[in-house]
Amino acid sequence: MFYLKYIFTLILSFTFHIIFSQHNFELYNNGALLHLASGSDMYVLGDIHMTGSATTRLENFGFIEVEGNVYGNTLFQQRGTGTFRLFNRLVNIGQAQTIYGANSYAVRGGQASIGVDDGSFYNLELANDIGTVYLSGGGNVCDVRNAVNFQPTGTPTLNRIITAEPPPTALPTNGSLYPSIFGIMNTSTTLTTVMPNNTITSNGNMSNIDAGYVQGKLRRSINAAGGNYHFVVGLEPAGTTAQRGVQLIRADFAANNYDVVSTYFETGSDNTIPGTPIECSGYTIDYFGGVDHGEWVFNQSGGNGGVYSMNVWPQDHNFPSKIIWIITKDNAISGTVDQCGPSPIALVRGGFNGFSEFGVAGADIVLPIELLNFNVYPVNNDFIQLQWITASEKNTAHFGIERSLDGINFIGIDTENASGNSNIQQTYSYNDFNVQENTLYYYRLKSVDLDGTFSYSDIRTAQINSRNNEPSIVIYPNPIINNQLQIDLYNYTGDVMIKLYDILGKLIVQNKIQTEKTKTSYNMPPINLSKGIYLLSIENNLQTKTYKIINK
Repeated sequence: MFYLKYIFTLILSFTFHIIFSQHNFELYNNGALLHLASGSDMYVLGDIHMTGSATTRLENFGFIEVEGNVYGNTLFQQRGTGTFRLFNRLVNIGQAQTIYGANSYAVRGGQASIGVDDGSFYNLELANDIGTVYLSGGGNVCDVRNAVNFQPTGTPTLNRIITAEPPPTALPTNGSLYPSIFGIMNTSTTLTTVMPNNTITSNGNMSNIDAGYVQGKLRRSINAAGGNYHFVVGLEPAGTTAQRGVQLIRADFAANNYDVVSTYFETGSDNTIPGTPIECSGYTIDYFGGVDHGEWVFNQSGGNGGVYSMNVWPQDHNFPSKIIWIITKDNAISGTVDQCGPSPIALVRGGFNGFSEFGVAGADIVLPIELLNFNVYPVNNDFIQLQWITASEKNTAHFGIERSLDGINFIGIDTENASGNSNIQQTYSYNDFNVQENTLYYYRLKSVDLDGTFSYSDIRTAQINSRNNEPSIVIYPNPIINNQLQIDLYNYTGDVMIKLYDILGKLIVQNKIQTEKTKTSYNMPPINLSKGIYLLSIENNLQTKTYKIINK
């Protein structure tokens, strides 16, 4: 047993020397100053105890490896810029390790606490052979001032620091019930700086993360200048259809005064939005992922201002199929309007201020009518005609016809009365004569009910060609409908090569056609295209034109 009595002060300055304690003989410091100089190593095969009075201090400027548990209390002081490793390579093999009673405080910028007496580590390495380290002691805070390195020399494929009591106590299934907090006080925004060996798999399958994460509660010190901060949190590992494992979330800060921000993941947290929320060009939000997936809960310590965006990578889960997804905040739609995505994985939304709960929600387009089709066409190079057919209508008042030049900012140009209530097909049309040559127009329908509620159709595009016999091209519908795409070429002569590429440049379709002087129409052969963006190339002996095509 290596015992440092509090009645004297012992200063140890080891340069290229190694101190071994025997197995089951633990290191106790009950009032002494233990100093490890730069370049020195200390190995403890059992537990290390730093308890006693306020004079109990560890100054670590070298390297300490502990193969047992680490004990401290609120009086224990620690400082220095050395590395502290938990690693059971010789004894206690196959057992988890625990940090008990850590005490620390956070300051703005984190780095200001280097060399100041507190209970935090500078560099902490977690290399337990089964990949599990507990932070225990009932409500403790364990801070790392510079970096935490998961699995620097170990072999587990999944490493965790668990901010709760070790077994046999059952681990909480919700982050709010984890009593302790693990903190990273380095304000660096680079994940490889604060977690040097922590490679994140941000594709949604987070169960097989190949380094480490915090199971429970994690906090980070935020730079006042802003930056992108990952919070690698979650719950116990489980199957790919469970709400467990890593639930990666990233906050991208502008200039702010948040100081320290903490988070955890909470399952069964209802994020239902009251009423019938409409978002992203008229989609009715009808799925809320809080109850069957969960939410990220954030708190802040000090400061209360600054704009940021959120990016989420939920654990694999059998989410329902939805057309659009959004991030919700406090059971409401807030942040940047109409900022949506096609999947809950890598979903982003900006314009937030202040911290609370964040979840995901999804929607399918819900119209007050059953719309069979909606198409727009140029007619005789003179006007653009809109045609739509409804299979049924219920309390439909009218259709608003809206037009845009950029596909984002729409204005109403006219209305058409609806049938109101119908169980048979109804056909409608509208001619837009107020159009310019060689200008691409975007159209959508606004279906309005008798009670004033409304929804939008998909967007369609069309244009008329030059009336002075110059070559021009019309492509419709775009986005593609039912894998059908028509290309009209005006005033082209000779051979024209038509090619369709995916977004990575892979050739999908290639056809050579013979054009006529006035108009030649070409229908792309039916192809089962995946959803996404494609590039259409139209070439003759004079020029090549490329167009972006969308398949929804």
